Amino acid sequence: MPMGNITRSVRAALRVLLMGCACACAWALADTAALDVRVASQAVLEPKWLHDGERIVGICPDIMAAIERIEPRLHFVGYQRNSRSLSGIETGLDMGSLDAACGLVSSPRRLAIGQPVGKPLFFVRHYLAVRKDDPVTITSTADLARLGDLVTTQRASVFTQRLREAGVRVDDATDDNRVNLRKILAGHGRFAYVNDLTLRYLIREENLEDRVRVLPVILGDEPMYFWIGHKADPALAPLLGAALDRLKASGELDRIYARWAAPAP
Repeated sequence: MPMGNITRSVRAALRVLLMGCACACAWALADTAALDVRVASQAVLEPKWLHDGERIVGICPDIMAAIERIEPRLHFVGYQRNSRSLSGIETGLDMGSLDAACGLVSSPRRLAIGQPVGKPLFFVRHYLAVRKDDPVTITSTADLARLGDLVTTQRASVFTQRLREAGVRVDDATDDNRVNLRKILAGHGRFAYVNDLTLRYLIREENLEDRVRVLPVILGDEPMYFWIGHKADPALAPLLGAALDRLKASGELDRIYARWAAPAP
C-alpha cells in the first residue's frame, strides 16, 4: 500500500478511536450521580471569602454558584458553617474530611494530598506594604533578606515559606492580613507581605490610603486553582474540571474576579 494511503488509514483509525473515547467519557459523565462536594471557607482571607453576617460571600462562593448553575450534578456543601485556617483546609483534604478547596496555589505539600483541576481561577500577585512615611525601596526578595527588617505575613502560606527559605525575617503568627497591616502601623515589623486582592480590599475597607504605601514591585505571581483531595470521589475531578474550563472560556471566571477586585495598588 502506498505511504499516503497508510497515513490516511492511520489518521482515520485515530479519529475513530478518539471519537470512541470521547463518547465513552460523555456516557460515563452522564451516568454520574449528583455529588455533594465538601468545602470549608478559609478564615480571614478577604475577599476570597467574606463573612457577611450569617452568610459567607466572596469570590469563591460566587465561583461555586456559577459551577452549580452549569453543572447541576455538583453541589457544594459545608462552607457556610465550616470555616478553617489554611493549614486546616490542607489537613481536611489530606484526611478526607474535605473533598475540595477553592483558590490555592501549587506546592509540594498540596500535590502530595490532591490535584488542581480545570483552568486557573485567577492569578495572585504579592506586594509589600509599608507605613506611608517610610521611604524604603525594595526590588526583590533578596533586598528584604539583606535589610533584615521584620516582615509580617500570613501563617502557613506557600509564600511565607519561600520568604523564610530566602533568609527573610518573618512574623507569621496569624492568618489575618488585617492584623498584619495593623502591626506595621503600630511599629511591629516594617513590611506587610500581602496578596494584591486582599491588600486592595483591606486598604479600602480600613481607610488606609493615607496610612500605608504599596511598593511597586511584584514579589510573587502564580495561578490559583480549585483543588481536589486524593480521597474525593473519582467522578469529581472530571466534572469540576470541565465546568471550570467552560466558565473560563465564557469569561465568567474573569467577570467574577473583576466584581471583587479594586484598582491595582
